[in-house]
Amino acid sequence: MRNLAENIIKDTDYLYASARIKALEKNLLTRDRMERMCEARSMEDAFKVLTECGWPEITSTDMSAVEAALAHRRSETFALIQSVAPDKRIPAVFLMKYDYHNLKTLLKSEVTGEKPEPLLIDAGRVSVKQLLAMVRENNFSDMPPAMAKIVVEGRDLLSRTRDPQLLDFYLDRAQFAEMLETAEAFGSAFLTGYIKLMIDSVNLRAAVRLRRMGKGSETLRFALLPGGNVSIMNLQHDITPDLIDSVFANSPLSAAASAGAAVLRGEGSLAAMDLASDDALLHYLKRAKYVAFGAETLIGYLAAQESELTAVRIIIAGRLAGLTADMIIERLRDAYV
Repeated sequence: MRNLAENIIKDTDYLYASARIKALEKNLLTRDRMERMCEARSMEDAFKVLTECGWPEITSTDMSAVEAALAHRRSETFALIQSVAPDKRIPAVFLMKYDYHNLKTLLKSEVTGEKPEPLLIDAGRVSVKQLLAMVRENNFSDMPPAMAKIVVEGRDLLSRTRDPQLLDFYLDRAQFAEMLETAEAFGSAFLTGYIKLMIDSVNLRAAVRLRRMGKGSETLRFALLPGGNVSIMNLQHDITPDLIDSVFANSPLSAAASAGAAVLRGEGSLAAMDLASDDALLHYLKRAKYVAFGAETLIGYLAAQESELTAVRIIIAGRLAGLTADMIIERLRDAYV
C-alpha cells in the first residue's frame, strides 16, 4: 500500500514553481509604471509600458483590441500556473469566478432572449463552447459537480422570480462556497484566509449598497455570504453607519467600512469604499512576497495578475473617455510590487 505521506505536497515541492514566479514578478506593473501609463503623451506610449512588461503588442486603440490583449495575458498566466503548480486546485480557485459569471449570463439569457455570447468570458475551468452545449442540452456530466448542482436550482429561481439580482446572489453564494471548500481541502491557511477576506468584502459592499438602495432585511439575508471572518449574523439588523463601523472595526476592512459608513451618511462614494476594499485584499496578498517558496507565491502572483488586468482596463478606458491623468490615478488600486 502506498504511504499516504507520499501524497502530501510540501512547501519544498514549490521550489521550482516559486523560482519561476519570483523571476516573473519583476514584470508586474508597479505603481510607477501605472502612473507612467496614465501620464503618457499618447496611447501608443502607454502601450509601450505594457510591452516592456512582456505584454503582447497592442496595435489599435480600439477597446476590443485592448480586451483581446487582456484575455491573452490572462490565458498566458493561467497556462503558466497550470504547468508549474504541484496542486491544480490553486489555479482552479481563481478560475471559478469565470465559470459562475458565464452561468449567470447563460441562465439570464434564457429569460431575456438576448444572445449571451458577447458577455461570456472564455477563461474558466469549462470552456465557453462546452458550457453553452451543457446548459442548452441539460447535460451536466462533464461539469464540476458543485456547478452542476446549482444550474437547475438557479434556473428554477429565475423562472419563479424573474429577478436577475436574486440569481446573482444565489450563484455568488455557490461560487464562494466552492472556492472556500476547495481552499480548505487544499490545506492552505493563506488561500483560505484570502477567500474569507473576499467574502467579508462582498458582504460589506452588499450591506452598504442594499441599504443605500432601500432594500429590506430579507434581500440582505439572501445576499450575505456565509464563511467569512465576520459573522453575517452581525449584519442582519438595520444597517446603520455605526453598525458598519463597529462590525468591521477590528478587521482588515476597517478603512473600507469607514468609507461605507460615510456613504450611508451621504458623505462619501461607493467608489472610495470599493477601492479601500480592494486595497485591503491586496495588502493581505503582499505577505506572499516574503515567502521564499510555497503555495503562497503562486497564489499571490495569480491575484496580482488579476489586479493588474483591472488596472490596465481602468487606465485605457479612462484615457479613451478623456479623463485626466489625475482622475485615472485616483481610481487605481494599490500595486502588488
